[in-house]
Amino acid sequence: MDYKSIIISSPPRTGSMWTQNVVREIFKSQKINITPQKIIKNEDDALKCHFESINSNKNNLISVIKVEKLIEKKDAKNTKIIINFRDPRDAVVSYKIFMKHRKLDFKDLLDLIKKFISWIEYYRKNYEKEQYLEISFKDIIEQPFKIFNQLESFLNLRIDKKITDEIVNKFAKNQVLKIIKKNDDYVRKSFANKKHINEENMIIEENKIIRAYDVDTGFQTGHISNSKDGEWDHVFSAKEINVINSTFKDWLTKNNLKN
Repeated sequence: MDYKSIIISSPPRTGSMWTQNVVREIFKSQKINITPQKIIKNEDDALKCHFESINSNKNNLISVIKVEKLIEKKDAKNTKIIINFRDPRDAVVSYKIFMKHRKLDFKDLLDLIKKFISWIEYYRKNYEKEQYLEISFKDIIEQPFKIFNQLESFLNLRIDKKITDEIVNKFAKNQVLKIIKKNDDYVRKSFANKKHINEENMIIEENKIIRAYDVDTGFQTGHISNSKDGEWDHVFSAKEINVINSTFKDWLTKNNLKN
């Protein structure tokens, strides 16, 4: 293969955790060794794994990581980049709900939309099609099998239909909800019974437990929400919608998004 690392470099709340798990499972099904063995929470540690991989002499070892930051072209030797594409307005609304422990005002969300758009445009302008792939959040929800055709071509692999079925079923919404519930129950019961909880099973911010965390998949409390794409206009006020649409009109039109 002409690559040693896969980086899912996507804004939050765009389905990137699903993509990371699917790509990992694809390589496992091909008997290709992947690193890290478990999902790394810390992005700096994940990137360290990436750099070790692209500079390694080991041919049958692929690093697969996910980071919520932009990867510059100079840091992407022997690397393929996957970015999940979602209407940034839906992404920031979902992010606001997920990060409910933080107070995010309209200006914060507007800045995030700008950041996500600049992120997408950077990859489109600086990466060749062979090195960069966009995966639609809508396809993850509605047409996950379509994504496997994209990944086959992008990763230069042939994925057996039976394997595809197994992976899609493994990370279907109802299965991910079971993973999240299992970890939520574990943390809740451990607290109730005053049992020790390993830090790797939690997301902790400012000495407070924010969410339960699954070390094998990276899924956390609240990763699956009931919000649907297109409902962003129910969250913003009419004045805020006007600001968003006027600020990003050209970009939204270019990308066939409602404005």
